[in-house]
Amino acid sequence: MNRLRAFLNLERGEETPVFLLFSYLTLILTCYMITKAARDGIFLYKFSPMLLPYVYIGIAVLIGFVVVVYLRLAARVDQAWLISGSLLFFITNILLLWWAVRLDWKPAPWIFYVWTSIFGIVVTTQVWTVANNVLDLRQAKRIFALVSSGGILGGAVGGLIAARLVKSIGTDNLLLTLVPILLLVISLVQFLIRRYSISEATNRGASGAGEGPDFRGAARLILGARFLKLIVGLLALSAIVTLIVDFQFKIVAKEAIQGKDQLTAFFASFSSYMAGGAFLLQVLAGSRIVERVGVRVTLFILPIALMFGTVTLIAFPLALWAGGVLKGSDYALRYSIDRATTELLYVPVSQSVKTQIKAIIDMIVQRLADGLGGFLLLGLVWVLPKARVQEGVGVFNLCLLAVWLWVAWQVRKEYVATIRARITDRPDLPKSTIRTVFDNQLSVATLKSMLASPDDEVVLYAMETAVALGRQNWIPHQLTAHHSARVRLKATELALLTEEELLDRAKVDSNSTVRASAVLRASKLAVSGRAPRGLDYFLQSPDVRVRLAALVALSREGNGQGKCRVRQLLDGLFSELEPNSFEWKTVAETLGEISNPEAAEFHLRLFHHENPAVRRAAILSAGKAGHRELVPFLIPLLADPRFAADVRVGLRDYGPRILGTLSDMFKDPTVDIEIRRNIPLVLAYIAHQESVEILLDGLFDYDALLRYRAIRALAKLRLLDADLRFDVVKVTLRIREESEMTTWHRQVLSALYPQDGTGDLLSQLLKEKIERGKDRVLRLLALLLPPNAAVASLLAMTEDDRLRRAAVAEFLDNVLPGKLRDYVLPVIEPKSQSSKSKQSVSEILEACLRNPDPILRECTADAIARGRWPEYSCPAPAASSRKV
Repeated sequence: MNRLRAFLNLERGEETPVFLLFSYLTLILTCYMITKAARDGIFLYKFSPMLLPYVYIGIAVLIGFVVVVYLRLAARVDQAWLISGSLLFFITNILLLWWAVRLDWKPAPWIFYVWTSIFGIVVTTQVWTVANNVLDLRQAKRIFALVSSGGILGGAVGGLIAARLVKSIGTDNLLLTLVPILLLVISLVQFLIRRYSISEATNRGASGAGEGPDFRGAARLILGARFLKLIVGLLALSAIVTLIVDFQFKIVAKEAIQGKDQLTAFFASFSSYMAGGAFLLQVLAGSRIVERVGVRVTLFILPIALMFGTVTLIAFPLALWAGGVLKGSDYALRYSIDRATTELLYVPVSQSVKTQIKAIIDMIVQRLADGLGGFLLLGLVWVLPKARVQEGVGVFNLCLLAVWLWVAWQVRKEYVATIRARITDRPDLPKSTIRTVFDNQLSVATLKSMLASPDDEVVLYAMETAVALGRQNWIPHQLTAHHSARVRLKATELALLTEEELLDRAKVDSNSTVRASAVLRASKLAVSGRAPRGLDYFLQSPDVRVRLAALVALSREGNGQGKCRVRQLLDGLFSELEPNSFEWKTVAETLGEISNPEAAEFHLRLFHHENPAVRRAAILSAGKAGHRELVPFLIPLLADPRFAADVRVGLRDYGPRILGTLSDMFKDPTVDIEIRRNIPLVLAYIAHQESVEILLDGLFDYDALLRYRAIRALAKLRLLDADLRFDVVKVTLRIREESEMTTWHRQVLSALYPQDGTGDLLSQLLKEKIERGKDRVLRLLALLLPPNAAVASLLAMTEDDRLRRAAVAEFLDNVLPGKLRDYVLPVIEPKSQSSKSKQSVSEILEACLRNPDPILRECTADAIARGRWPEYSCPAPAASSRKV
C-alpha cells in the first residue's frame, strides 16, 4: 500500500476521498463521451458541419437561462441534494430525447446537440466544485492531475462502450446506457460530500438561504480583481480555440465518413484511443508534472501543442490524420494537465469569492465565449471560399493562440501575487478610526468616548483633536494617571492642571520624563497674578522626586550655566541619601534623562550599588542618557543572567554608535559565550546595515544557540527596515544546511519511531529539532522574500489551519528558485517518501551517537540503554565532531 501511495503521490488518509473523486469524474465523463459520440453521429449524418456555428451560438444563448435556474437552486438547496436532483433531471431528459430520436423528429438532432453540451458543462463543473471543497490548495496541486486522469479514463471507457455497442444496438439506443451509470453517481456524490467536505460551500447557499445569485456582485468581484479578469480572459480564449478545433476536426471527419453509425463509431473510437493514451500519460507523469513545474509551466503546454497541431492541419487541410493530430492534442491535454491547471487557478481565491464567481465563469463566461466563437466561425464561413475554409480558420486560430500565450504569462505572474495576498490577509488588531470618524461627524460625545478608550493611540489622537478644536477643557485630569506613560506625558502637557496637581504628578509618577514635564510646566505657571516660580524654587524642594525632576529640566536648558550646576546638585544629592534609601532607584531612573557627560560618573557608581533593583535601573537608564564611556562596563554584565535582559535594553538605546564594539566582541571566540549569545538580541533592534553584516557572519558560528539568535535577529531587522540588504549567497547556504539537517532529523524520527514515537527523550528531542529547524528555515526565507509575506508564512505554519499552510507551501513553490525550492519544500511540506531514510536503524543510531550535539548523543544512548531497539547494543559514544 505504501508503494502504491508513493507511486500515486498520495499522503496517508487521502486514498478514499481521492478514489471517490476519481470514480465520480470517470463515471461522469463516461456518460458524456457516450452522449457526445451519439450526438455528433446523429447531427453530422443529417446536416453539414458548416451549420455547426449556429449550434454553438444556440448553446451560448441557452446556457445563461440554465445557469440562472441552477444558481437560484444552489442558494436554497444543500450541495449534495442539488447535484443529485440535477442528475435525476438529466436522466428524465435522456429518456425523452431517446424517444424523440427514435421517432425521427426533425428538431431532435438540434435539441440533442445543445442538450449534450449543457449536460457536459453542468456535470463536469459539479465534479470540480466538489473537488475544491474536498481538497486544500497543496492537496489540489498534487491530486488534481490524478483526479483529472479519471476524466481521461472515463473518456476512454465511454468511447469504448459507444464504439462496441453502436454496432449491435445502433446510435439511438446508446442513450439508454447512461441511466444506470448516473444512478450510481448519485449515491457516490451523497457519500463523498457528506463525509469528506472541508469547505463551508456544502452549506446552504453562499449568501444565505433564500437568496438568489448575485450576478452584479459576481461581475463586480471579477472586474475589481486583475487575477479574476485574467482567468476570464484565459478561459474565454481557451473556449474559442477549442470550438474552432472541434469545427475543423468535424469537417475532415464528415469528408471521410458518411453513415450515422459509422460516424458515431469513429468519434467514439477516436475518443477512446486518445483518452486511453492520455490516461497512461497522466497516471505515469501527470501529477508529477503539475507538482514539479507547477502552474508557471503547465499554463503553456496546451496552447503550444495546439499551435503545432494547427500548423499541421493548415499544411494538410482535408487529411483525417492531420485533423486527428490537432484534436488529439486538444483532447489529451485539455482534460488532464490543462484541466488540473485551470482548477488550480481558483484555489488561491477565497472560498466566499470563489463560491460567487466560479459557477458563473465556468457556465456563463465560457459559454458566452463559445457563442462569440460561433459568431466568429460564422463570419469566417461566410467570408472565406468554401475550398479555403479550413486553411483560413487555421490561420485565424494561430492568432488566437498567440494571444492565449500572452494572457497565460500574465496569469502566471498574478497567480503568485494572489497567493501572497491570501497568506498575508490576516485579521488586523483593532486600530484607531478616529480620522474617518471626524471627517464625517464631530461631536462632544464622540470625542469624550475616544478619550476614555483603552487604545493608547485613540486617546493620544483625541487629545490632539481637542486642542486643535479649542476644547482643551475636554481633556480629563484623570488621564494624568493613565496606565500608558505616553498618555500621561501628553495629558501633563495639554490638560488644564493646577500647580498642585502638577506637583502631585511629579511626586507620584513612576516615569521620570513625566515627572520632569510636570515640574517644568509648574515652573512656568503663573497663578493669580503671581509670576512663575522658576526651576530654582523646585530644586530646593524637600521632596527628592521633585528635585530630580527639576534637575532634569535644568539639564535640558541650553545655557552652559545650567549644565555646570548639574554635577554640583548630583554631588549634593548622592551625599545626602542614606545607602539603603528607597530613593536610589528613582535617582538611577532619573539619570537616564540627563545627557550631561559629567552625569556618567554617577551612573558608574550605581552600577555597583548593593541593591540589585538600583543596578537594573542604572543599567536601563545608561542607554537613554547615551554615555558612550559606559559601554565597556555594560557589555561584561551580559554574562550575568540577573542583569542580561536589562543590559540588552540599555545597549539598544545607544544605537549604531556602538556597533564597532559589539562586532569585536561578537566575532571574538575567546569572549565569554554568554556575552556573544546576547549580542544578537541587541543587534536585532539596531536597524543598520552594519548590524546585518555582523549577524550574517554569525550564521556559521560553531554555537547552535548563537546561530539561532542571529537568524531571529536578522528576521527582525528585515521587518524593521525593508531597505537593508542581505547577502543572498550566505543566506541560501544557511537555508540549505538547516533544511538538510531538519530533513535528516525527520528521517531519523521516522526510522526510529515508525509509530509516531513512544514519548521517550530521544523522540521528543527529534520533534523539537524538526520544529525548530522549520522555524529557522522560514525565518531565513524572510530575508529573501517580501517581509509581509514571509512573516505571514511563518505565522501560518504555526497555526492549525490546513488551508493557510497549503497556501504558504504553494506560494513558496512558485516564488523560490529551483535549487532553493528543492531544499525548502521537504521541510515545509514533508511527504511520506521524503521522510524515509536509506540508512538502516543501526546506521542511524551510530550516526546519532557520533553527532556533534551532546544532547542528541545522550538521548540516543539513553534510549538504547532502555532497550528501545533490543537488536542494537550501545557502543561507547564517539567524541567526533563530524557533522552528520
